[in-house]
Amino acid sequence: MKCCCEDNGTAHSGIKGILVGPRSNTGRNQVIERCDACERFDSDEAAAIHYATARGGTVRYSKCRNRLRVLWSPRHEQKRRM
Repeated sequence: MKCCCEDNGTAHSGIKGILVGPRSNTGRNQVIERCDACERFDSDEAAAIHYATARGGTVRYSKCRNRLRVLWSPRHEQKRRM
């Protein structure tokens, strides 16, 4: 049976058990949450770490409205000067 986190839509991440929120105002960070329906991961943090491992990038934390949010940022390679 297919879980709701596997349905295409705005929160679809491509990885079962992980939901991705919309990009922040800067366009870099995204909120990562575990799917509460299938509970494949123990916490939002575990889901974000798995997502960062699969997609690359870094996991950061932000407090928003008295709730800790887990953010994912893609890796940006530094330009080399020649």
